Amino acid sequence: MAPSIVASFIDKTKERLKALTVGCVNLGFCFPYWMKLVQGGHTPEKAMQILNPESLIVMYLGAGLGYLLEWICVYISVTLTQKKNKSRLKSIEKEKQHLTEKWGVEVTGNYPVDEHGFLIKTDEAKPAV
Repeated sequence: MAPSIVASFIDKTKERLKALTVGCVNLGFCFPYWMKLVQGGHTPEKAMQILNPESLIVMYLGAGLGYLLEWICVYISVTLTQKKNKSRLKSIEKEKQHLTEKWGVEVTGNYPVDEHGFLIKTDEAKPAV
C-alpha cells in the first residue's frame, strides 16, 4: 500500500481523486494477500510469505494500474471537453455570422469609428480588425 501513501502526498487537488483511485485499485490487488494472512493466523512466517517477489509484483502492479486508470480517465475527460468546447465555439461563430448578416456589422462592435466614437460612413461597412 506504499504507492497509495505516495499518491496521497502527490495529489494536491481538493478532491484527491488520484489518491482515491490508486488507493482503491491497490487495495483490491493487496486484499487477497491480506486475507491469506488473516485466515492463516498472524504469524511472522505468514507475514514473510507476503514479501515474496510474486506477491509484491502483483501489489505494485495494482498501484500502477490505478495510476494508469487515473491518467486514462483524465485524458478522455480533457479530450471530450475540448471537442465539446470547439463545437460550441463553431456554433457561436456561425450564430455571430448569421446575426451580422441580418443586423449589419454594427452588432459585432467591430467597426470603424471616428475620434468621437461615431460610426464612419463608408460605401460598404467593413469590419476593422
